[in-house]
Formats: sequence, C-alpha cells, structure tokens
Amino acid sequence: MGGGLAAAVNDEFHRAVVLFNRRAYFESHEVWEGIWRVADERDKRFLGALIQIAAALHLRFERGGGRGPRNLLVRALTTLEDYRPSFYGVDVERLYGEVDSYARRVEERKESEAGWLDRWLVPRIRLA
Repeated sequence: MGGGLAAAVNDEFHRAVVLFNRRAYFESHEVWEGIWRVADERDKRFLGALIQIAAALHLRFERGGGRGPRNLLVRALTTLEDYRPSFYGVDVERLYGEVDSYARRVEERKESEAGWLDRWLVPRIRLA
C-alpha cells in the first residue's frame, strides 16, 4: 500500500479483493479490517472506504434494507474521491462510478429488499 506494507499484507489485500468480487462481502470486510489495523493513516482511509462498501453490500443482501447501505456507500464515495484515479492498484475511478450508480439505484428503488437484478449490478473491484 502507500505506506509500504509487507508482501504478506499485499497478498491479504488481493485475497480480500477476490472475496469481494465473489460477493463474499462479510469475509472481505474482515480481511480488510485486519489490514486496516496495521496500516498508516492514508491507507486506513482507503481501506475504510472499501470496508464501508463491503459492509453496505453485506447489509443489503443479508439483512435487507436500503437507507443504511446507501448511507455507507455515500460515505465511501466521499472518501474515494481523494484516491482517484487509482490507488494501490485499484481502478478507483471505475469503482467510484460503479458505487455511485449502485447507490443511486438503491435510493431510487425505495425498497428494503434487494432484487435479483441488484446482485448483477453490484460494484466490482478491478485492478488497474
């Protein structure tokens, strides 16, 4: 990461990306949280945004709800603005656009339950 974390932490970061993209949001959240504990401040903010996105999607699909997940997504967007266009190999620009679109969808639907289409429109993390 920006703070020069060890290769083992780098491997964990990429493992979390894979988990996230497989829709294992809680698991990716847990991995990123472990990295967050040892990260420097700039990295912590970035990891915090990823953790918020994972938590929002976990809440959306596992517990239902629209407003809570949407609020987490909007807070993550605010943080991600400082990391565009890319940070630590992540295409932040694309992630930002996907999270923004998804947050708008959640807001427009005004439903607590996620529909089947929601699972196909979720943001994905792509490496730059």
